[in-house]
Amino acid sequence: MYDIILKQLEKREKPIDLIVSGLGFMGFGFLSNLRQFKNVNVKLLISRRPIETKKELEKAGITNIQVTDDLEQISMTSADVFLEMTGTTAYGTETCLKALESGKHVVTMNPELQVTTGTKLKQIADSKNLIFTDVLGDQPGSIARLINYAKIMGFKVLVAGNMKRYMNHYATQKEMKPWADDKGLAVRQTTSFTDGTKQAIEMNLVSNYFGMTITQTGMKGPECDDIRSVLNYFENGSVSKQGIVDYAIGLKLFPGVFVIVEHPDPNQKKYLRYLNMGEGPRYVLFEPYHLCHLEVLITILNVVLFKEPTINNGDAQSTMTVAIAKGDLKKGETLDGIGGDLVRGDIMKLSDNKNYLVVGLSDGAVLKNDVGKDEMVSLDDVDLPENAATKLLNLI
Repeated sequence: MYDIILKQLEKREKPIDLIVSGLGFMGFGFLSNLRQFKNVNVKLLISRRPIETKKELEKAGITNIQVTDDLEQISMTSADVFLEMTGTTAYGTETCLKALESGKHVVTMNPELQVTTGTKLKQIADSKNLIFTDVLGDQPGSIARLINYAKIMGFKVLVAGNMKRYMNHYATQKEMKPWADDKGLAVRQTTSFTDGTKQAIEMNLVSNYFGMTITQTGMKGPECDDIRSVLNYFENGSVSKQGIVDYAIGLKLFPGVFVIVEHPDPNQKKYLRYLNMGEGPRYVLFEPYHLCHLEVLITILNVVLFKEPTINNGDAQSTMTVAIAKGDLKKGETLDGIGGDLVRGDIMKLSDNKNYLVVGLSDGAVLKNDVGKDEMVSLDDVDLPENAATKLLNLI
C-alpha cells in the first residue's frame, strides 16, 4: 500500500498544498521532515506568535513559508488540506471551521479537539464532501491501523488499547516542568500525559470511531511488564460483544499500541501456535512504537489521493471524557483546562452521562459551585466561556 502512495505522490504534476496551524514540538518536526518531499508544499503557517515562529523557522533554515496570525488567511489561501496541530479545542475548532467553510479537507493531530467538537466538525465536512480526520502517528490513529490490519487477517478484535509507562492523576505543571523542559515539550502537554487525561481522550476517540465501549469508568489499566500478559486481565465474560478500549501500564512497556483478538476459524489455531502466537484462543498483536509527526504525511496522502480518513470521532458517540477535580475546588475559580492544575479528564460511557462537563470545554470555565476532590464537574457547576467550541455545541 505504501509503495502505491509514494508512486502516486511522485507522479503528481501539481504539488499537494497545505496550510498548517501550530508550530509546537510535533509541528516543527513535521515541517522539518517535509523538506525531503518535493510534491508537498506548505503555503501558509498559522501561528498565534508569528514573530517568534518566524525566528524558529529561520534558525532551522526554513525560510520559504509565510507565517501569519490572521485566521482569515485560511479562507483566502488556496490549499488541498488544512493540518491542525495546536492541541487546543476552542482555537482549533475556530480554525477548522474556517478551513471547512472554504472547501479544504481537515487533518488534525489533536484528539482533544476530536472528542470535543469532532463529531460536529465531521458532519460539516460530510455535508461538503470533505474529509475530516485525525492522524496516523498519534496513538488513536496507530490503533486504528492495527485494528484494521487485524480485521483483514480475519481476526475479531476484542480489546484495543495503548501502552503507558507512568500515571499520576494529580500531576501539576510545577512537578512536570523539569521533565517537559528536558524533552522540549510544552508543560501543559506533559501534564495531560501524566495525569491520564490524554490517555482517556485517546481511547475515547478510538471507542467512538469503532463503536466500542469500556468495562468501567476510567478503564481497567492493568499493570504488566510484558504486553502479552495483558491477556490475563480481560476474560471473555468481561468483554462486550462490540469490543472495548482500555490500556496497559508498566515501566517496561513500549510506548505503542495493542489489540487482543481471536480468530473465528478453528483451523487457524494450529497455524498461530506454529507462529509462536500462543495456545489461543485469544492473542495479542502489538506495535511497540508510534512515530508521531513522521507518520502524519501518510494520513494527508490518504486524504488527498484516496479520500480516506484515518480516524475521527464518528457520528454516534459511545464514550466521553469528563472533567474531574484534582483537588477541592471553590466557587469563583476559573478552570485551567487540559494539562492544568485544577482538573483532569477521564473516560466514561455516554449512557452514564449526567450532564457532566467535557474536559475539552473546561479551559476558562468559571465555577458556580464548590466541587470536591475527585468529583466530576457538572455543566450546572460552571459558566462556560464564549468561544468557537461552546458555540458550535450550542452551549452558549
